Amino acid sequence: MPATDEPEAVVSRLWQESRNEPWPKQLNWAEPAGVDLATLDVRLSGCIHTWLFHRDSFGTRHVNTVRALLRDLELALPELTEEDNPRIWQRYHQMAKLISDNSPHSAN
Repeated sequence: MPATDEPEAVVSRLWQESRNEPWPKQLNWAEPAGVDLATLDVRLSGCIHTWLFHRDSFGTRHVNTVRALLRDLELALPELTEEDNPRIWQRYHQMAKLISDNSPHSAN
C-alpha cells in the first residue's frame, strides 16, 4: 500500500485541508437530528488533533469519544443543508472513521 494511503497520511491531509479552508463567516450552527454541530466540531477537532500530534496520549477514552461522535455525525449528515456546509462535516466523517477503524478497540 502506498504511504499516501496510510491512515495517518490521509487524516493528516484531510486535517490540513480543514485548517486551510476558511470557514464561512456565518456558520449555521443548527442541530440536525438533535446533534449540536458546534459541540461536535470542538470535541472532534480535539480528538483528531490529539490522534495526529499526541498519539501517545490518545487512549481508550479518546477512541470511545471519537466513536460516539462518529455515530452523532452519521445521524446528522443526512439532514444537513447547504447552509450547514456539508463538505466540512463529510471531511470530519472521513477522519473520524479512519481514526475509529485504526485505533485499538476499547475494552468497553
